[in-house]
Amino acid sequence: MNYIKSLRQYVGTSPIIAPGSAIIVFNRKNEILLQLRSDTEDWGLPGGGMEIGDSFEETAQKELYEETGLIAEELKLVGLASGKELYYKFPHGDEIYNATAIFKATTVKGIIKQNEESKDLKYFPLEKLPDLNYTTLKLLEKVGYISTD
Repeated sequence: MNYIKSLRQYVGTSPIIAPGSAIIVFNRKNEILLQLRSDTEDWGLPGGGMEIGDSFEETAQKELYEETGLIAEELKLVGLASGKELYYKFPHGDEIYNATAIFKATTVKGIIKQNEESKDLKYFPLEKLPDLNYTTLKLLEKVGYISTD
């Protein structure tokens, strides 16, 4: 059961608070893994919404595997982000205020593979990032990987 979809049956497109996790993965060249999302057509961190009964860590592990095929053997909580800065309105009208636990996957295994949520998965040097979605910009800024000043 998808918690957000089920909640939307009651609240429509009205703003909701959406707890979730985002995962930062670096390769050996210190490049960051980004996902070109199918739903929003922009680049961002792997991650997603929490399901009923899951912890932030479980959410991070599930989302990383679902979206990239990678398994996080070790996760480190590197930040929390919430509030007005993480408001987002989807192209189809749904509004959310994200409350996101930001994890760094310090050890991963597996082979990167896309699913229907991804148009592409690619590693980028921090100094040559593609156009990122607003939420990812805020999350990477929050944990000190980029500066938008």
